[in-house]
Amino acid sequence: MMAMRVRLFGLLFIGMTTTAVNAADQADLDAVLRRLAEVEAEQAKSRATIETLRETIEALRTQTEADQLAKQGPQEIPAVETDVPADVEVQASSTLRQGRYSLFPEMANESQFVLRSEDGDFSLGIDGTLIGRYEVNRRRDDGSGSSDTDQGFEMTGTRINFKGELYDDFGYWVRFNADSFGDPVIDAALGYYQFNEDTTLVVGQFPSTLNREQGIPADRLQVAESSPTNYTFDPFGYKGVMLGYHTPRMVFRGVINDGYRSANNAFFDEPSAKWAFAGQVSGMAVGDENDWERFNNFTSRPGSDFAWLLNGAFHVQEGDSHGSSGTGSDDLFLAMVESSMEGDGWNFYASGYYRYTDPRSDEKSVDDFGFVFLGGTWIAKHFEAYSRFDMTIPDSDRLTEGDEFKTLTAGLNFYPHPHTDNIKLNFEGLYMFDAEADSIVKPNVFSSVRASPAGDQVVFRTSAVMRW
Repeated sequence: MMAMRVRLFGLLFIGMTTTAVNAADQADLDAVLRRLAEVEAEQAKSRATIETLRETIEALRTQTEADQLAKQGPQEIPAVETDVPADVEVQASSTLRQGRYSLFPEMANESQFVLRSEDGDFSLGIDGTLIGRYEVNRRRDDGSGSSDTDQGFEMTGTRINFKGELYDDFGYWVRFNADSFGDPVIDAALGYYQFNEDTTLVVGQFPSTLNREQGIPADRLQVAESSPTNYTFDPFGYKGVMLGYHTPRMVFRGVINDGYRSANNAFFDEPSAKWAFAGQVSGMAVGDENDWERFNNFTSRPGSDFAWLLNGAFHVQEGDSHGSSGTGSDDLFLAMVESSMEGDGWNFYASGYYRYTDPRSDEKSVDDFGFVFLGGTWIAKHFEAYSRFDMTIPDSDRLTEGDEFKTLTAGLNFYPHPHTDNIKLNFEGLYMFDAEADSIVKPNVFSSVRASPAGDQVVFRTSAVMRW
């Protein structure tokens, strides 16, 4: 009986223990499940937070890129691709790559159509200039003893430039020039090599940069045309080799050439010299390397800081008789100095010339001088007024043509788009005090000087300029 009670009690104890264990296991399981649910909820919350942060970051990135593009302006926005052959890139460019500074002002312009190969090794830039003029010329004596008035239209500047690069270091420039003289001529045909960004070698025929009145293209002049004095002295262009060295504030150029005004001729013909050399030094007296480009024209727009450029140049040569006739080129020395100041909407320019000539003939050597003064100011948003006085002073020992020749010019420029010279209308009046026939100044279609044995020559001219 006792044994039966013990066995029953054991079975009851085992059952109760098993129930308790099962209950404990169920409680632990419920706790684990609750914790798992809590972790899953926290993870879901974290994922939502991460997604929110990602969206915020993307929105901030988009806004930042938009702000940067807005600050850079339209010129920094990549061009939209068009149906252009894969090996050619068409783009608008202000200049071709030419080292620190442009070789010639003509090669630095505001509008240029450029074709560039896909690898960037070859480029071809095309641009041109159109200048049309209407002129009225009144002379007290036209050579017949009576006064005369001439008037009519002229195309004084129709030019097309082809210029570009080959493999970065090599470049070229060819210019076709068709003006009032008639048939088109190639007045610039050169190749250049850049040793580095400061040193450049030029070979061929090229415009003279010794003087800003001729070195700057006609469409960038403040006046309608260079002065009669400049046309009397300037060498215009060279055939030869030029080496240029540019620093941030100085420019040095040396030119071994064929002679004074010997462009577009053979070296054994007049007026080629036995030897000739030209040199130039320009310096930024006030300003820095960022101011060079502004002196590629004569005007100074409102808001500009003060800058001052000084320039000195010379040409020296030994003449050659070129045959038994004794005619040919002369021994010659030419010196030129310039001062160019520009400020807030105003500019002032002055230049001086000295030329010593020892003819190959029996004529006496002579010393001639010339001066040019030009000032301008903006008087309204689209209008610029200016005035110029120039004077040529021949050697008084000349048997003929020994009298002075003076010109006073006043004019007004209208810029439809004030920020650019690409489109300009010019209105100008000139008064020539002296007789052309008694001076070394010669009749010239560009300077508007007409043949006259008396003074009191009055000219009115208006011109339209378009660069494309």
